[in-house]
Amino acid sequence: MKNIVSIITFTFITMGFNACGNGGDASFKDGLIKIPVTIECVQSPTTTDIDTYISLQGGDTIVKDEDNTTISTYHDTDGVKKICLVSGSAHIVR
Repeated sequence: MKNIVSIITFTFITMGFNACGNGGDASFKDGLIKIPVTIECVQSPTTTDIDTYISLQGGDTIVKDEDNTTISTYHDTDGVKKICLVSGSAHIVR
């Protein structure tokens, strides 16, 4: 199970992260907001734990704020993609 989570995490990081190149807060177009990813992952999450993770919406972009950032993804019972923070710092641009 740990290997599967690691593979999913690696795949997600490879596909989903966009580095913030200016080192500071980005200027957002009208209507976009910055949502900090502050909910830490639980070692062996239950359905209840996953329900507390941050739900992603279509068009969301996950941005890592530090080089050592790791995010894990899960799907809840309704198929909604959820994320939590393993290490580092990140935010969502919505």
